[in-house]
Amino acid sequence: MEELTKIWNVVLSDLAQEISGVSFDTWIKPIKPLALTETSIRLAVPGDLNRTMIMTKFRSMLESSIAIAAGRSYELDVVSEAPSGDPVLAGDPIRQESTLNPRYTFESFVVGNNSNLAHAACLGVAESPSPKYNPLFLYGGSGLGKTHLLQAIGNYYLKNYPNKKVLYTTSEKFTYELVTAIREKTNQDFRTKHRTVDLLLLDDVQFLATKELAQEEFFHTFNTLYDAGKQIVLTSDRLPSETPHLADRLKSRFQMGLIADIQPPDYETRLAILRSKIEEEYFTFDEEIVEYVANNIKSNVRDLEGAVKRILAYAGIERTNTISLELAQKALKEILHSLPQRNVTVEVIIDEVEKYFRLPSGSLASKRRSNDVASPRHIAMYLSREILDESFTKIGSEFNRDHSTVMVAIKKVKENLGNDTELSGTIQDLVDNIKKN
Repeated sequence: MEELTKIWNVVLSDLAQEISGVSFDTWIKPIKPLALTETSIRLAVPGDLNRTMIMTKFRSMLESSIAIAAGRSYELDVVSEAPSGDPVLAGDPIRQESTLNPRYTFESFVVGNNSNLAHAACLGVAESPSPKYNPLFLYGGSGLGKTHLLQAIGNYYLKNYPNKKVLYTTSEKFTYELVTAIREKTNQDFRTKHRTVDLLLLDDVQFLATKELAQEEFFHTFNTLYDAGKQIVLTSDRLPSETPHLADRLKSRFQMGLIADIQPPDYETRLAILRSKIEEEYFTFDEEIVEYVANNIKSNVRDLEGAVKRILAYAGIERTNTISLELAQKALKEILHSLPQRNVTVEVIIDEVEKYFRLPSGSLASKRRSNDVASPRHIAMYLSREILDESFTKIGSEFNRDHSTVMVAIKKVKENLGNDTELSGTIQDLVDNIKKN
């Protein structure tokens, strides 16, 4: 089993880089490695829907990744397994399909300055659901802890309100099930499942944006639950108002309750997260190793967690129980090359753009509109969006402009990039400057 665990940790690390975050969290993360034989590797998934997706969409990718991690090929054996739970409610299909990760609790979430509001709002919803927090909408970049908090609410409900119906799903899964229901003429079963719960947790709602049929169905699902006083919690990578192709009526509903954001963790929070993740693995790292990782990986919680697992996997490959700084550096060498080498913020981008164009500090946030300032300002806004995926509102606040001004500026830069090679070169130079130490 130890060999299987090592192989699987490497596979997870590989696939997390290859596929989108929502697909990874929905289909890959719930997989549990069960057994390794001479010819096959057995995996368990939480339900027939998950097994179908693995065997049709991800099978070849999994087999390839396993072969690389193990150094030889194995036949894939995937079995469907409903998670164990309260025996009284074990037959409840909603609970069986929620696939909540029991490790995602409020106690295991490391709270920092980047996540104070989001954590407090989620805890408030869990302890005392209120109309003013309905819906609760969490937004922020990938890997910052939105799914952890979302599922923490669900786990709190299951523990403290055993008679409540909880459904956790993703927009990708919601859409897939809807299409299946239409094809198999089981629309009513689909609606009953999603509209008769006490708590609906929908992850990565931005992926509904280009799917008109799914938006229509979710609009009615939302209304049914909201009118019945049921709690709805949603996550997204951006604000509702800044999600392209999302229906206006959904945007307005998502903004009816409380909106809370999660930002990248600061240094102290990264240290706390790393210590927590290391404890979960029942290992100890010297403090210099923890500080090395925190100084070099500044993007998000998922990358920090991945770094810990990669170091442990590398130690397994090296067949050593001693985690040295040298080993950690070797284990992380490849991934550090692909990550930004500094904690990039809007302030950092503004500073680098002002230096590049030799402007006095504070010029881009000033009221000056002359072209020598306006053009660099537009570029800085564009880079803030492209590199950090910040909301238009957040970017505007840093430049003392409203979100509509930011939208126009970014659109203008994008349009000019197609036929202005000098602008393309300038932006590439700035990206290199921004990401280096």
